Amino acid sequence: MDNSTHAVPTVDSPDCEKAAGTPIPIFERRATVVAALVIGATVFVVAGTVFLLGAGASPAELESSVVDDKPPTHRVFFENQRGRILWVYDVWVADTDSERYQGLSGTETLPADTGLLFVYDQEAADRAIVMRAMDYPIDVVFIDGSGTVTAVHSAAPEPGVPDDELTRYSGRARWILEIPHGTAERHAIVQGTSIQITGPTYAFDPQSASHQESNSR
Repeated sequence: MDNSTHAVPTVDSPDCEKAAGTPIPIFERRATVVAALVIGATVFVVAGTVFLLGAGASPAELESSVVDDKPPTHRVFFENQRGRILWVYDVWVADTDSERYQGLSGTETLPADTGLLFVYDQEAADRAIVMRAMDYPIDVVFIDGSGTVTAVHSAAPEPGVPDDELTRYSGRARWILEIPHGTAERHAIVQGTSIQITGPTYAFDPQSASHQESNSR
């Protein structure tokens, strides 16, 4: 927020004189005063407009998390290597740049058995998240394009730490899932665990994906 104040334009005293020393006629003095008032009002309006535009220049700071906007839309199933379901989370989806930037920032808590699923267009070798504006710890699960967990982190809040100094939690991922703290260990979610995703837009089944891949060769 711009807290700077704007100087009020001053008007010359009616007793001021022209450089040649000749008194200023009264109608000229009045015209000068009116012009100064108009200019001052214009400056005030322009400054106010700039201030309002500046206040809205950081939309990421003003957005609410997708967690606050609607109920979960998808489910993530974790399975061990034998195909046994370990746990199921009802999840919200963050699939735009602004939603992924916001994440869980500014939220008060993450309800039990829920999570926030970050969805990307493709897998990357080194995706990362930070605990920006977070007030509670979470578990962060990185999942590659085959639906296999590649890394699990326990992430703690870092109040007062500048954004560029926040701890980076990273891993190979096509998806990143943030879940309540301690539940990854409790439900045996580790590297090599597989996932399935069900939902209206981002359903994923590793077996179906493998089948489609083999047919495309």
